[in-house]
Amino acid sequence: MSVILIGLFTYRDRAAYDRYVELATPIFAREKVIFFVNDEAPRVTSGEIEVDKVVVMQFRDKAHMAGFFAQDDYQAAATHRDAGINMTTLMVKGLPQGADL
Repeated sequence: MSVILIGLFTYRDRAAYDRYVELATPIFAREKVIFFVNDEAPRVTSGEIEVDKVVVMQFRDKAHMAGFFAQDDYQAAATHRDAGINMTTLMVKGLPQGADL
């Protein structure tokens, strides 16, 4: 079953985060991670939360996700991510195609 990762980001150092994006984007593409959302202007419509960016991505399964984040080239890129943002993430199960809600 696929795994969906939802990231809520607030910027600390935009230049560091931009460097992460530059380094990580080809890795996401190479590993066939699917992005559903990459929004730098989310609007809070209920409740209270400070967020500058929301990302929603899909991995084939937990092993795909774990293997992706463990790769040396991704780990090198992630140092820039960690310097550039505060991040909250949620991992949820994806629905099989055609599944009833």
